[in-house]
Amino acid sequence: SKSEATFTMAAASSSTALPIKQVVLTFLILCAIKYLLIPTYRSTDFDVHRNWLAITHHLHISDWYFDNVDGGTVHTLDYPPLFAFFESFLSNNYITSALLRSGWLDERCLDLLPDVDNAPSENCVIFHRSTVILSDVVLFIGAYLASTSMGKVLRDNNRPHNTLLTFLLIVTNPGLIMLDHVHFQYNGMMLGILLCSIACMIRGTNHKMVVDETEQLDEEKTETKTCQSHQLWELGGAATFAALLAMKHLYLTLAPLYLFYLLRHHCFIAKKEINYKTYDNRKETHQSEMKFLFSWKRFVILAVVTLACFLGPFIPFLIQINPIEQLEQMLKRLFPFDRGLVHDYWAANLWAIYLFASRVATFVFRRVPIPGNIRSIIEPFIPFPEPSPGVVAVILLTGLVPAMIYAWKVGTSSLKRWWQLNSFIPAMFFIHGVVFSSFSAFMLGFHVHEKAIMTAIIPLTVLATTSCYSARLFFRTSYFGIFALLPLLFRTEELLLKVALYITWLSGAISMLQSVLPKTKGNEKLLTLFDYIAFFILACVLLFMEVIHPIVFLPSGRLEFLPLMATSVTCGVGLLYCWMESSIIMIVTATKR
Repeated sequence: SKSEATFTMAAASSSTALPIKQVVLTFLILCAIKYLLIPTYRSTDFDVHRNWLAITHHLHISDWYFDNVDGGTVHTLDYPPLFAFFESFLSNNYITSALLRSGWLDERCLDLLPDVDNAPSENCVIFHRSTVILSDVVLFIGAYLASTSMGKVLRDNNRPHNTLLTFLLIVTNPGLIMLDHVHFQYNGMMLGILLCSIACMIRGTNHKMVVDETEQLDEEKTETKTCQSHQLWELGGAATFAALLAMKHLYLTLAPLYLFYLLRHHCFIAKKEINYKTYDNRKETHQSEMKFLFSWKRFVILAVVTLACFLGPFIPFLIQINPIEQLEQMLKRLFPFDRGLVHDYWAANLWAIYLFASRVATFVFRRVPIPGNIRSIIEPFIPFPEPSPGVVAVILLTGLVPAMIYAWKVGTSSLKRWWQLNSFIPAMFFIHGVVFSSFSAFMLGFHVHEKAIMTAIIPLTVLATTSCYSARLFFRTSYFGIFALLPLLFRTEELLLKVALYITWLSGAISMLQSVLPKTKGNEKLLTLFDYIAFFILACVLLFMEVIHPIVFLPSGRLEFLPLMATSVTCGVGLLYCWMESSIIMIVTATKR
């Protein structure tokens, strides 16, 4: 098949180079495939983004976050300002205007319409889906920069990394194809920006050493060595991440990792003095202890660059006649805490397991005879109380603490022992830190959407070819995380498509990863008994979800939510295991010498 041929080509390449011609050819092939998906199912997210185009096309900027078509729509603008300007660009550029003037694109496509009358024309669907396809240019740029940057760092340290396979695993990810090009969203573009930021941070791990020599006497010399990170690359990584936050606040949970890592690794410099003395033709060397000096210059530049990229898109709203109201309304839209602990479609996280346990406990409490005195004690806690947004925020922040601690430690050790510490460790740690923080946000966050697991899967792909442990974590996170997305495409027409995408990509990935990974002692296999048991359980869940439930339960209207619950809880348990494994690998990487 074409998919197997693509993966075979990736496995055959052991070079870290990634020719631009192959990148462009891959982009064109995938564009053609995505174009064929235009007539498939689209969710209400299509209507959401179509309404955002209409808002930014017709209304003054001061009304963007207030408009709801006189109460006629729930598809109000609830992304940060930079994404709003992206929608404005799509609806107000020369090409869109030309399509409107020619009549190919109907005016109704960009009109403010109520939810009861917003059916789009065929050309409107083509136009809107094409914007998603073209926006994947950003994903390709990010995948290219991240895979080649990691490849360079590992190659310089004689470590394995298959750049082409890494790139292909990112851009062909079936989760992104289903989310963006069937369900309809712009996840690929925003994950591409994240990958660009990660690429800059990887490049910034290359330290610069400045040596100053001072001749004091003929027989005495003092040498001062100053070590610092690469300033421009890390500024680029911080600026790109700040811009990403101004596009989608989902990535806010990565900010503590960036803050602690950059504060220590970027804003501090290490200085060491070495004194050489000569006595009777004998040389003596005296070394002072390593000193860490805080660089106010670096800190101020970092702060200015980061704040400018993050706050810049907010300024047009804050210069309106009602800046306080604009900011308050924006915050209400961005953080709708009244929506509840979980989404209607349970994301496969810790709260799905918690709510499932609550339902089981409620069932047992009602059906099983319990002594009265015991029943009166536990009755107030059945069903389990729902944690408030504040409690969830504290739990989430606690879950992010390990990444902050080890980000500071790695920043310290990479400067303190830069000539001893393998230079690839800070780069690998930073990616593992992103993965762990994304996992923590997904597992512990308030009202998390199922798509958030991609923020862990895509960065983890960059490390998939570096070791058996990273490959196994990547593969397990992928087959649990992407399986949890399958119910999003609930129509029978998309059943074959989603199953084929899922199985073909996983089969190609495991085959090629097994062939390119370095051999371990005893020829350790990538798949273990755990994985085969997981495959069997997921196959049973899929059979129940797509065959047994529609035939046995759905006609009578019984247990309609059971397939979603089974999927979310099963994948939630699997991803909980992957989250724990991610934390262990992050800590081991951070403490490696």
